[in-house]
Amino acid sequence: MIQTHLKEAISRVMETMFFLPVQFLDGPQALGEWLSRETNVLEAQIEFQGSRSGRGFLLVPVQGLKEMASNFLGLREAEVGEEQVQDTLREAVNMMTGQMLSLLDRGGGYALGIPRFAGERNLSEARKEKSPGVLLLFETERNHLAAGVIDP
Repeated sequence: MIQTHLKEAISRVMETMFFLPVQFLDGPQALGEWLSRETNVLEAQIEFQGSRSGRGFLLVPVQGLKEMASNFLGLREAEVGEEQVQDTLREAVNMMTGQMLSLLDRGGGYALGIPRFAGERNLSEARKEKSPGVLLLFETERNHLAAGVIDP
């Protein structure tokens, strides 16, 4: 159920806020393999509490973030700075996780924390890590991305 709602939330947020349609990967693939062609993958996370607690995360390559920030802020990609890239990533994980939680409980029984920028993701470590509770791999026309939920 949470995977279905996260998928819907990602689609809504990416298409509505960033004007980027997404396509989800069918079938299993390891996170490190999915993002292996991407360099400089950045991560943001947000904690949530309620009937189910955990942490939402979003992984996006820098070039994909520049495209997202450009679309979100109405700037050319060349005008997008480092701070705007980080802010866009934090806002994206906030919107995606918040949308997912509102689909899970329309009564507002969840509390979201403050999204935090977690920095560059080491993909060699991702290849060794245990999979999170929910992991969705998806792509835009130009980039591979990943999002999910980690149980506490």
